[in-house]
Amino acid sequence: MPKVKGESGDYARVEALLAESGVGMPPMPADARTRLKEREEWCFCTRALKVSPSELQHFVRKAIAGVSPDYVLIAQAGHGVGSSALHYFLVQGPLQLFLQIGWGGGSAERERSTALLNECFALAHRLVGAIPEALRRGWLPRQGRITVVGSSLGESFWEVAAAGERASQPGGLPRGKTRSGIGPREILEEAVLWCRGKGAVVGRGD
Repeated sequence: MPKVKGESGDYARVEALLAESGVGMPPMPADARTRLKEREEWCFCTRALKVSPSELQHFVRKAIAGVSPDYVLIAQAGHGVGSSALHYFLVQGPLQLFLQIGWGGGSAERERSTALLNECFALAHRLVGAIPEALRRGWLPRQGRITVVGSSLGESFWEVAAAGERASQPGGLPRGKTRSGIGPREILEEAVLWCRGKGAVVGRGD
């Protein structure tokens, strides 16, 4: 990826850290590449944080409530080796994307997690690229949002809502799907298909 004028040294650092681990960069808006800062060890974000990224649902609730500014986060966090995960949050316009992929354990487990991360980041790039078409065709309300949450440590789901609209209950989503027993890769695949007007794949948990 070509260097952006004013690109922060911290952006270059996280890019190098991921490359050393065999992980490609997730989507990164140009302005975020100039504003990314290392807030603490292995925690890079375009804004200050008061809560650990491992508290995934805290960040999801804030975004759904409409009180989160646009930001990007890449961080490794957890409550121990067994629960360590790589987090990638992207809140940009109508897209609210939250990924949490377990990234600890032995070498074999780490290899599987790295492969999953790269698959999810590749799908995240496709999702970002599909948003303009979804807006243009009216599938995604211009004042609405699409929220995609993919976690290998907890629940994964996605939803689409108009401005001010809230899911009636956890799992009671206005437009879109929620899944139990399905992982972050499948959730991303469904969201990309929906944004491209191809509907969602029916997966486990229906």
